[in-house]
Amino acid sequence: MSFVEHTLLGQRLQQLDGLRGVAAISVVAFHILSAFNPELVAEQEQSTAWIACTPISVFWNGTFAVSIFFVLSGFVVTHATLRKSDPLSIDAGIRYLRLAIPATVSALIGWLLLSLYPTSATEASSLVMSSWLRWTYQGVIPGPISAVHDGLLNIFLSGGSFFNNALWTMRPELLGSFACFAVCLFKKVHVRLCLTFTFAAVVIIAGKYEYECFALGIVLREAWVSDRVPTALPISALIVGLILGSQSIESMRMLGLDWLPTAFTPRFRGGLLYPIAALLVVYGCMRSRPIASALSGRTGKFLGAISFPLYLIHVPLICTVIADLYLILHSKPILFYFVILIFIAIMIISAHAIERWGERPFLILLNRLRSVLRARSGSEAVIRTSA
Repeated sequence: MSFVEHTLLGQRLQQLDGLRGVAAISVVAFHILSAFNPELVAEQEQSTAWIACTPISVFWNGTFAVSIFFVLSGFVVTHATLRKSDPLSIDAGIRYLRLAIPATVSALIGWLLLSLYPTSATEASSLVMSSWLRWTYQGVIPGPISAVHDGLLNIFLSGGSFFNNALWTMRPELLGSFACFAVCLFKKVHVRLCLTFTFAAVVIIAGKYEYECFALGIVLREAWVSDRVPTALPISALIVGLILGSQSIESMRMLGLDWLPTAFTPRFRGGLLYPIAALLVVYGCMRSRPIASALSGRTGKFLGAISFPLYLIHVPLICTVIADLYLILHSKPILFYFVILIFIAIMIISAHAIERWGERPFLILLNRLRSVLRARSGSEAVIRTSA
């Protein structure tokens, strides 16, 4: 989910970074509303507002936005892996570090803020009746070693962290990337596609629908490189994708579609509906010149660059500092949401600083490590050949 300049067939796909940035903003909005206005969020138990069941709600449907992240990851990871042709061990190790180190820093930030505001989320939840605010440690906060353990290991084993509940996405990112690496071991396109379809079938049978996004990303990459991605009706595809991505169990019931099989309803993090919708949105952004131009502009590039840091830091702030401010200002909602806008600006500025002085140097170090491991792997191969 970092800023990447995509180049395929001589065409720079910077719109994919812009799309990632817009999706990150959508996730931030989703979590803020889930915390303080859960009636506006169809996914929350307290959802009562009519607007939560309309297509407009797609703009704060964080679960669907994450599906877009995963489709983009399947696309980008596959392309980058085939371009570099490094050994599987190097790709897997670097990918783990790419996710685990930032996640650990994020968990430590969560630990620090929760130590300063150990009951703010609970108190705010009692006022607004938000179930989402309960997905965090409260009262007695575990020590920093627990945060390190979460970031380095537990989020990949258990699938989440109460220091930062947004870290649940790290396991699908890692395992989905490993699936991409496994597919890329084969040089023939038809073999890679057969393996991808097999992987897609397995995850559907297992009910792990979020991994379907990676399979769709792989297929989209193969189609793009072979110049077989259709050019027809990208705006229509984008609109249909956004409408499908706005759907919830309640909205489908209202539309009389609750008879559909479970796999095609927005359960289990979107079922198959969200991956398909995410694919349509990515396709629409790739093929529509006006949309691609807008997402490739200065704002799109900026949002793409800060998307990963923003994703990692916003939940700890919502569950602590912003929750504490809610306790003070809940009787003055207009003033509270004015403060929220200020904090969103602070989040964006902080994410920019982290991206510039943290993420960029970290990526340079990872690239150097990859070069060292690549050279060592080449040396060992020469030794084995000589022997």
